[in-house]
Amino acid sequence: MAQMTGWRISEILSLKWAEVDLEAGTAVTRHADNKGGRDEVVNLHPVLVGYLKPLQSFDSRVFPWEKSHRGLYDQFGKIQDAAGIWFPCPDASDPKHGDCTGACHRYGFHDERRAFATLNAENMTREALQTLMRHSDANTTDRYINYARQVNPPWRIFTFPTF
Repeated sequence: MAQMTGWRISEILSLKWAEVDLEAGTAVTRHADNKGGRDEVVNLHPVLVGYLKPLQSFDSRVFPWEKSHRGLYDQFGKIQDAAGIWFPCPDASDPKHGDCTGACHRYGFHDERRAFATLNAENMTREALQTLMRHSDANTTDRYINYARQVNPPWRIFTFPTF
């Protein structure tokens, strides 16, 4: 969900089924749950709608999580460990960095948000990307776009699996 919407983890965990319309392919992010400070209806990619349909439950939240956010990060790390994901620490040679932790070697939830920007930066206007990511400052969006141009050569095409 994070990679296909650009939403922050707090927005994802706050999403309620009452705010999701799978038939229309939309979800509402609420001002109280996002840094953009506004309610917004967001179109969902059809593949994401397909992923969400089997998750419907009796819980009011789309992704019920009773534990702390820290616990979610720990579980995300364990999943990556089990999958064999382990990156060299990019800051290990920096004397100011200090000790490396497991977080240095894995993806974080913000990496999924960055992936959304990277995948979409060349396919939409800056204003559209800024709106979807709920950046109040266009300079923040420009940083994501510049990063995308560095890591996403024009000959590379990304696709999501279909059902």
